[in-house]
Amino acid sequence: MNADLIIKNATIHTMDDNRPKADQIAVKDGKIIAFDQEAALLQGEETEVIDADGRVVLPGIIESHAHPLHYANNLLQLDLRTETAPSITDILEAVSKRAQEIPEGEWILGMGWDDSKLKEKRFPSFEELSEAAPHHPVFLKRTCVHNAVANRKAFEASGISEDPVDPDGGHFHRNSDGTVSGLIQENAMMEFAIPSVTINQLKDAMREAQEHFFQWGITTIHDMAVSKKELTVYQELCKEGGFPLKVRMWLWGIDQMGWQGVEEEALALGLQSGLGDDHLNIQGLKYMLDGSVGGRTAALAEPFVDDGDNRGILYMPQEKINKHVSRAVANGMRVSIHGIGERAVEMALQAIEQAAPLDENKKHRHRIEHCALPSEEQLERIASQEIVAGSSIGFIYAIGDSYWNNLGEERARRVFPHASFRKHGIVSPGNSDMPVCPGNPFFGMYAAVTRTTVGGQQLGTEETIPVEEAVKAYTADAAYSGFDDTIIGTLSEGKYADIVILEDNPFTIPEEKIKDIQVSQTIVEGETVYKRENS
Repeated sequence: MNADLIIKNATIHTMDDNRPKADQIAVKDGKIIAFDQEAALLQGEETEVIDADGRVVLPGIIESHAHPLHYANNLLQLDLRTETAPSITDILEAVSKRAQEIPEGEWILGMGWDDSKLKEKRFPSFEELSEAAPHHPVFLKRTCVHNAVANRKAFEASGISEDPVDPDGGHFHRNSDGTVSGLIQENAMMEFAIPSVTINQLKDAMREAQEHFFQWGITTIHDMAVSKKELTVYQELCKEGGFPLKVRMWLWGIDQMGWQGVEEEALALGLQSGLGDDHLNIQGLKYMLDGSVGGRTAALAEPFVDDGDNRGILYMPQEKINKHVSRAVANGMRVSIHGIGERAVEMALQAIEQAAPLDENKKHRHRIEHCALPSEEQLERIASQEIVAGSSIGFIYAIGDSYWNNLGEERARRVFPHASFRKHGIVSPGNSDMPVCPGNPFFGMYAAVTRTTVGGQQLGTEETIPVEEAVKAYTADAAYSGFDDTIIGTLSEGKYADIVILEDNPFTIPEEKIKDIQVSQTIVEGETVYKRENS
């Protein structure tokens, strides 16, 4: 038997404790079959040989918490990230330009602004947006997707008065004189009649997004907000071919944040976690309990800095989340619960604890997403239940400055506590929550190792972890979080040959350089899906 592919002259970090390192790897029919000398013996006339020239080889990166179709959808909207729109003036110019390009009455949608990074250190106002596009509804989501800004025409087109009533779990922010400011928070965003894109538009955008993911070395991705349209898009992409990205789908539980829940339909159909195959499968049901730190809506134990008694927003009472989680678990579904602040983490814990006996809960590998500010007592309970802490460590680099500003130094030093997770034996895969933050996983690894923000602020050193553990968070630990640890996450015989070759060695370069690492080549099941020019 000859191998289909051999990678030789490589510095292979397998992330498998049984064989931590190697210098050659052989692949047959999309799976790893041998290492080192055994691999060399499998070279035949038709074997593809890649000379890695000493480069580091890792398992394919697993993005364990993202919104890939939202990222794809954003490719169809105004890009308002700080890199492209660093000031409110830039945002207003982009809105005005789009208004001149499309017919009156069509919506102008955008994504990515961050008031903490804008030159003016505030959000675009209701009046500014109304002046920039008086004849077009405007709705621009903040990078955290928990807040948005809208203009007068958006209120009008959605049948919302300029003296609106706050919905449960949402808020229409107001100016000091009581008028609406244009800032829409949490469930209040659901009040707007925003048009949706078509299935075909999303498929095309997702194919483009897939190329971005491969460029970052991502070969498997968890989509944390799947409803009917998303499920349709993924199924059609898989049937049509040309979509080798592995996708793990978390079904959006109930109506929240403008997204339609599918819990009723999923449980009525008898869907259970694990339905699907190694390429595309259902993971469980996702629920939201609080907002974001940047948007000052995370449910904290103590108020935000310089914000009166604001301790954030809880989306529902304990009894309600208990009911949903119990029902999901009883019907064979894992749960993933968004909890950033201490109060939300506590609610998530109580909901999981009461849902089933301890031994049963352990089998499910339930997840608390973000899990930013758990207390020591909560960490002990998370460990006891063997809950996965879906840590958005990428936040520290991308939006950590807002955490420092909104939480203060003491709390900022203990957000996303990876050293504490490790001490308690809690599996804590890293993630970006893309498009909330950039999807490049090396930003997250850098943050885990240095806890340094894009602005240069270090959020303490107590919770830093070694490079090896940071890489593990995006490979082996991420695989465990999706019940994928038998097929991906490490480079081991019998597992899929999902492989990345790097331009730099994260284990030897200065820590400051980890965030700058480029992927040389990405391979999915033995087939090259991305190759960097001149590499």
